[in-house]
Amino acid sequence: MHLSPNTVTSESPCIGHCTTVLGDDVCRSCLRTFEEVTNWVLMNEDERYAVNHRIADLVAQ
Repeated sequence: MHLSPNTVTSESPCIGHCTTVLGDDVCRSCLRTFEEVTNWVLMNEDERYAVNHRIADLVAQ
């Protein structure tokens, strides 16, 4: 999922190539932190939206 600030949803940005399993603190594929990846299933929709909004802002820079 490629996010822009105008199209942010609460869907997972995972593309199936997680680098946190290799020891990265931030996944190089989806840009989520290790904590965000591991807690994704526990997050509510607003929390997921906030993560995706942060990622979209990062990508837009």
